[in-house]
Amino acid sequence: MFTIGVLARKAQCSVPTVRYYEAQGLMPPAERRESGHRVYGRADLARLVMIRRLRDLDVPLERVKSLLALEANGKPCAETLAFFQEQRDAIRQRIEALKDLDLTLSLHMANCQAGCLPANGPCDLYSAI
Repeated sequence: MFTIGVLARKAQCSVPTVRYYEAQGLMPPAERRESGHRVYGRADLARLVMIRRLRDLDVPLERVKSLLALEANGKPCAETLAFFQEQRDAIRQRIEALKDLDLTLSLHMANCQAGCLPANGPCDLYSAI
């Protein structure tokens, strides 16, 4: 059995994060000692590590909940694969949007550099805004 602090350290997160995940229904309510302190078992640690890994993959909490529901329904492979494909597609869309943003910023920087001669003069970019 682990205290909340030990659980958090083992899962490489903070105690408030564990409490938050519990409040959001991602973690089951902890057992309590007579003193009222939370205690957790190995299954709780495994679940918390899974949640942390999903968050490291940038999976939003609502999607984490849906994957945990799949786990509760027998861990169906096809649905789990679809879950990860959807997450990968969302990340790829964000990458493309970031590439577009990078290009836009590069163009603004090039325009600014071209219009900022001498370097201590006013930037022409502001006239375009």
